[in-house]
Order: sequence, then structure tokens, then C-alpha cells
Amino acid sequence: MLQTSAAPEPESRETPSARRKAHFFLGASNKRAKTVVLHIDGLDDSSRRGLCEEALLRIRGVISFTFQMAVKRCIVRIRSDLKTEALASAIAATQVMKAQEVVKGENGEEMLVPFPEDSSVEVEQNQDLPEYLPEDESPSLDPDRAVTRVGSAEEGASWLGAAANFLSRSFYW
Repeated sequence: MLQTSAAPEPESRETPSARRKAHFFLGASNKRAKTVVLHIDGLDDSSRRGLCEEALLRIRGVISFTFQMAVKRCIVRIRSDLKTEALASAIAATQVMKAQEVVKGENGEEMLVPFPEDSSVEVEQNQDLPEYLPEDESPSLDPDRAVTRVGSAEEGASWLGAAANFLSRSFYW
């Protein structure tokens, strides 16, 4: 009934659009966003970090950012149409910090590229920033007591209940 075919199978029937969808979240293929690594001179403590956060939050087009305080770096994800000079001018506007872009050379070594100091890049500002919740943990009503889940005593009486309890407590849901 079944016969083997001597004809070679086609290499790939994957269309370019299917390939693009598979890599949608990867930074290199996402055309709407790009990642910029900045080395920030003057990023020494948490107060300066707060100044830098405020400056970056005001720029329209900044998607996210993270800090590496040990090496004085900030990794910023921005829209592809936002110029990196806008980030540098916003950080320079704090008057206590200065940014340089970190790029990889041909051999893979990192190089710092300074931004022109006389560049006047117009930065589109976010006007209505939302009020964020405070980062302090909410105070507990009674710090001397531990909180536990309330359940019936019969819940763990059977082996199935005991297994369910073990699984629910062992895995992060």
C-alpha cells in the first residue's frame, strides 16, 4: 500500500510571514522597538537613580528600562522612531549625569560612544504621568501573628486530599 518516494522532500514550506510571527517577541526582529544600552556617568546612588528614572519616564516613546548600578548602566527599550540622542539629552538635563551609548565592536568588545554635547534634540514629553503606588510594603494589622490558610480538618484526611495539598503548596501557581 505504502510506497517510498525517491523524490526529495522540499526544504521548508514555511512562509516568510510565519517565520516573522515565530520571532515576534525577539528584540532584533521586532521593528517597533529597539534596545539601547547607556553608560551613565554620575549614576552613583539611589537618589541619582531616581533622578534618572524621572527623566526617562518623561520621554514619550520609552517602553521600559532597567538599571545595573554596579557598572553604571541603564538598558532602555524604546520605540524605533525615538532617537537615542533624546535619551542622552534628557539625562544631561538632570545636570548631574551624562550618558554614553554602549555599542559592540567588530570583535565583540564594548565601546562607549559619546553623544554630541551641543545637540538639541527635541524630546516629546509625557504630560500626564499616572500616580504610582508607593513601593513600601503595606503594614500588617498584627505583625506578631502568622497568617495561615483556613481550611477544614477533613480536607487532608484522604490520600487524594493530601496529594492535592502537597502539589498546591509545592508549585508556584
